[in-house]
Amino acid sequence: MGLNGIPRVKRRRLLFVGGSGDPGGLHVHTADVAYTAASLGFPVKIISVNRDYFSDLLPRELIDVEHIEGLSYIKLVLKPRRFRISRLLLWGAVLIKHPGHDIIFCRGAFAETPITELLMAKAAGRRIYTIEHSPLEFAWRAMFSKRRYGAVMNACVQRTIVVSSQLSEIATRTFGMAAEKLRVCLNWVDPIFVPPTVAQRRLARERLGLSDDVQAIGYLGRLGPEKNIDVLIDAFAAVRQRPDASNTVLIIAGDGWFRAEVERKVLSSQAADHIRLVGWQGDPREIYHALDVFVLASPIEGFPLSLMEAMATGLPCITHPMASTVELIQDGSNGFVSDISAARLLSDRLMEFLGADAATTSRLGQAAAQTIATRFSRNVRLKAVLEALDIPLDGSDLPLPFPRVLTYRGS
Repeated sequence: MGLNGIPRVKRRRLLFVGGSGDPGGLHVHTADVAYTAASLGFPVKIISVNRDYFSDLLPRELIDVEHIEGLSYIKLVLKPRRFRISRLLLWGAVLIKHPGHDIIFCRGAFAETPITELLMAKAAGRRIYTIEHSPLEFAWRAMFSKRRYGAVMNACVQRTIVVSSQLSEIATRTFGMAAEKLRVCLNWVDPIFVPPTVAQRRLARERLGLSDDVQAIGYLGRLGPEKNIDVLIDAFAAVRQRPDASNTVLIIAGDGWFRAEVERKVLSSQAADHIRLVGWQGDPREIYHALDVFVLASPIEGFPLSLMEAMATGLPCITHPMASTVELIQDGSNGFVSDISAARLLSDRLMEFLGADAATTSRLGQAAAQTIATRFSRNVRLKAVLEALDIPLDGSDLPLPFPRVLTYRGS
């Protein structure tokens, strides 16, 4: 018997190949898909090609996770000549070791799976799927290369899952992928993320040393240059200079290869004494519970999980307009979405929020949580991904998600 009393039968074998250098939504959602498929009776294996963040998210007695860093996209980009041949040999060995498995590439960024791996898997008679969470256009110098890659995808891939309409447009317009090969499947939020009780919020704030009168502004996620955390820090410093915002603090939770730069930026800020770097959070709920407003200043995202989690916990959110965020937030209705690419613009938006009355901020938070509960529930969105991967439920209910713990393993 499988988990949740579901009988295990011999069906398609599924091999997930991917992962990124830093933990995030790609790992959380891929693990949930793999766990659900395994619970439904499908033999599943995952090959993690960067640091192994999947093992913390899956029951090892049900799903085997193998770490093969030689298949890392980062290594191929940094040292292409040195790793090209050894990589081909490694991939050939993977195909031989896993005969008959359908391949699901989940490296995260569109067009990150090398052409040679697609062609080798296709030549081996495999059905190929890809799951793409973000664009990778910057890595392509010529339109010809993009079109050639798109032609290979059209020839090899059964279906490509993208998490936003923006990514679908990039795939068709720039790479020439056939529209019928693409399926837009929006992300979902683990049902553990719900608005806190009064007691939970009080405890979360006590643990961070926040008194009742303090207004906590926060960001949680990967620390990278594309997250515009420097803009957030400068905007917060500008807010702190306002006499009516002297009771504010900025909480930054997360980690990443850019952490040292973030630390230097904090130390040089005029508001350094009021900024807290609290590190990586395996379970981020307590951070969300303690905040008054969540800020995501990134100019580009796939479909940001941290923003969705913050909304699910009833937090008013401020973010930059892009395909995914305007899908999530209607400005002034369930949050704020506007150009916050510069510190001045973000500080003005923060002051607008801080000046709002309690009834307004409560209404925004409740509307945010309702948006996630009704439109981005796991029950709806995960089913869409399973359908796109041709994994039938056959009348079964989705299994409950596996307990989530995501540990940061260094840059």
